[in-house]
Amino acid sequence: MSGEPVSSGTLPRVAGFANGERLQGLVDFEVDVNTFYHADTFRLTLCLSEQPADRGWNWWSTQTEIEVELLSGYPEDPADVRREDLTSLLIGFVDDIEINPIADEIVMAGRDLTARFIDTKTIEKYQNLTASQVATKLALEHGLKPVVTETQGTVGSYYQIDHVAMQDDRPQWDVLTYLANVTGNVVYVKGRELHFEPKSDPATVEPYVLRWQPPTSDSASPVFNGMTLQLSRNLTVAKDIKVTVRSWNQKQKKGFTVTANRVKVKNKTTSRIARPLGPPQQYSYFFPNLTPDEAQKKANQLLKDISEHEMNLRADIPGDEAVAQATVLRLEGTGTAFDQLYFPASVVHSYNESTGYRTSIRAKNSSPESTVQP
Repeated sequence: MSGEPVSSGTLPRVAGFANGERLQGLVDFEVDVNTFYHADTFRLTLCLSEQPADRGWNWWSTQTEIEVELLSGYPEDPADVRREDLTSLLIGFVDDIEINPIADEIVMAGRDLTARFIDTKTIEKYQNLTASQVATKLALEHGLKPVVTETQGTVGSYYQIDHVAMQDDRPQWDVLTYLANVTGNVVYVKGRELHFEPKSDPATVEPYVLRWQPPTSDSASPVFNGMTLQLSRNLTVAKDIKVTVRSWNQKQKKGFTVTANRVKVKNKTTSRIARPLGPPQQYSYFFPNLTPDEAQKKANQLLKDISEHEMNLRADIPGDEAVAQATVLRLEGTGTAFDQLYFPASVVHSYNESTGYRTSIRAKNSSPESTVQP
């Protein structure tokens, strides 16, 4: 993955396929690459009058299953684009199709292959399988390639340790997301692959750099390798944070309370920013039948989840198919506390005949001046 967005001076190309046939009259599309645990979604528009003779209203109105693939890229020869020159953004199935003859449009919307797991319910408990074995089994059931990191311990042991009462007739995706959470993994579908693996370590991956250069004596305007940039900070979350978890352990016949705190520390990035005034923002939770160690881990995780909503980034960049939910972003050059790592909450790849191909990013992270003290 490149550390810089692709130059807007190059010529992007896009393509779409429905049930293996190339789409004609593609007017626009959006692919929303969501965070882990959710289905990616898409929406596309075709020009009705540009459809082949054998794909008129009747053909589209009688389809019961339409598999769509949307691709984009920067081919070496923009005048002669082959499928292999482009990168697949999404493979999914249409949930809704709308034909508007007055506007001369066909509009389709749907989800990626995550929908197969969401729409399939199961009564199986998988008690004697490991989480990785369950992920592999379900991937193969839906014809997907399992990209799975091996885990230890049976699923039944997780249910017991986490005090979970698994209900019958639940979506397979709920099973996978639960198992990913308790094993410290993430789960998502990419193309025709089911990924069940550890989340990327920011310290070991090359971040995608968004670089800001303030105006200089030689340039009256700032320089940014994107088109738009919006930065925000939630000042409620920016305060010191205290998370309290209370529990009652039935076996030990006693209750207890644990806490996790986030306090501000000064560093070279944020030393110019005043510390928030007032008492810490407090969050209180109750979970039954935890051990003290389990309660502390729960408090630490809740603290981390709350903290990640503090610093927020939005940016539009020239379309880059390399940006996805696993991408680690780094903003630099502003000389403020916003210069840090961010993790995508949403990545939208969009194409329009008028505006071309662009990528819109919404990302978040806690401030680098924060530290967790269990």
